[in-house]
Amino acid sequence: MKNKKNLLNKSNEHCFNYGSEGMKRTASSPIKILITIFVLAVLLFAGTRRIKVLTISHQITGEVYLKTIVHEKDIIEYSWIHSFEHIPWNEEYTVTKNNQLMLNSISVAGFGAGIPENKGEVSVENGIIYMRNINQIFNEIKWINSNTALAQIGLNGSILIEGSSLPHHEPCILQVKEKNILWPIR
Repeated sequence: MKNKKNLLNKSNEHCFNYGSEGMKRTASSPIKILITIFVLAVLLFAGTRRIKVLTISHQITGEVYLKTIVHEKDIIEYSWIHSFEHIPWNEEYTVTKNNQLMLNSISVAGFGAGIPENKGEVSVENGIIYMRNINQIFNEIKWINSNTALAQIGLNGSILIEGSSLPHHEPCILQVKEKNILWPIR
């Protein structure tokens, strides 16, 4: 019995502190672990922030063609050439707080198949028809891409992607989603 007790004590030496008071467990290890976990949790929470990410992808396969950070109130512009009338058609959307897209305005050089005639406030300026203050909300924009019809998609006045850079006659989707990022690179 004495041998078994000595073996047990020897195998557990790393777990106990043999001091003048006898055997006692050191409490510093669990406290250090808890402090480390707490510090890491605070750093992760403090270092995490939410961003809005605009993605253009294939509706079926999910293949991503473009991904970029956007902000609330950013302006997304679609520039089209009407497939039958061959006239320019522009749509302007605003990124909302809820990651939706609000259709603000449409400008078009004339009316034809598929062009709405009664959205928002309608005016004609220099031969261009403007429909403003439409304020229609979309969770996403889906379309069958045409390299000849979609001229480009813009962000705040800059070209984001040319329509010809997206696959021809394929179903595309533009979405804005919120993502958590850790320690963003600026």
